[in-house]
Formats: sequence, C-alpha cells, structure tokens
Amino acid sequence: MTVNVEWKTAEGGHTGLVADGTCLLDAARRHGIALPTECGGRGECDTCAVAVEAGAALLSAPTEAERVRLGAERLAAGERLACQAKAERAGDLVLRPVPQAAREETTEETARDFKEEFKRLPLRKKLATLAGLEAEMAYETLVRAVDLPFELMGKGLDLIAGRGRRLSQADRTRAKPAAEPTRPPTPGSDPGHEGPAI
Repeated sequence: MTVNVEWKTAEGGHTGLVADGTCLLDAARRHGIALPTECGGRGECDTCAVAVEAGAALLSAPTEAERVRLGAERLAAGERLACQAKAERAGDLVLRPVPQAAREETTEETARDFKEEFKRLPLRKKLATLAGLEAEMAYETLVRAVDLPFELMGKGLDLIAGRGRRLSQADRTRAKPAAEPTRPPTPGSDPGHEGPAI
C-alpha cells in the first residue's frame, strides 16, 4: 500500500508517494523537504514538527515523545513530530512544516540567544550574571543532594514491599490443601455400598 503525501511549504507544494510504515521525516527527505532536526530525529526536540492539514487518521498514534514535546494542545491542533509519526494507512496526507516562530525555542537557540546577550553586557553585569548562575546551581545541587536519600529510601521500600508481597503470595499458594483426585467407580461396584459387590 502507498500513501500520497502532499507537502505545503513556503517554496510551494511537493507531492509524492511513500510506502505505508514510512516515518514522516523520511518521507520529507525523499521529497526533498529539509525539516530541521536538532536532536537528530530521536524525539528529543520539536524542531521537526509538522501540521497535519488532512489525513490525520492515516498516521500512527502519538508517541510518548510527542506527548512530552508537543503537549496536548499542539497535538489536538494537529501537530506531530515528523521523526515519530508514521504513515500507516493508504490515502491522501497533507502536511505543512511548522514555522520556527510557531514552535518552542530549542535548547540550542536559547543557548545561542543567551551567548549573544551575554556578549553585549558590560563586565560588571557579566560578573553579576555569572555569580547569580553559580548561586542558582549551588542551590539546585543542594536541593538534589537533600532529596536523593529520600528518593533512594522510597525505591528501597518499594522493592522490599514487592518482595514481601511475592513471598506472601507464595506462602498462601503452598498453604492451600491439594484437592484429592476423584476416582471413577470400578465396573460392577456400587458407589453407595461399602461392602463387597454381590
């Protein structure tokens, strides 16, 4: 089976066929559409987001990565991650890459913007910014160090409780009396009579 995919881009439309089971990112590459992929197509960013204008039912169900990166609102609006969604059923699919302005700023873009802004700061403000970042990092490290023993203890208690439940279940299973097998009556015998057959 094949899926007819139409891409609507700023440069114009591109249409072509792909086999069912094809990832939308691969479909885009085959049709000459360059979708950005900051994470390399691992579902760790939203740079390859596409808007599904028609044929949403032809796609695979949203993955956990899509739920995390796009959120319920963007998924409901018809957005999908091209690296995660697959064309699973034959039909016509119309897709449009989500413009950079419409998606969340990526980590790389945030870092680049911060560097640009930091370069323009006077020395005094640079030092104050660095001191603030250092204090924030120290606080986060302290909070994590305080929370870690409780987190580990909770996991340990969960393991112990699970082991206890399994042992308790095993004890209950062993304590159940085994059912005696019933023997079929022998020919010529009366099951209600205890003496010898006459």
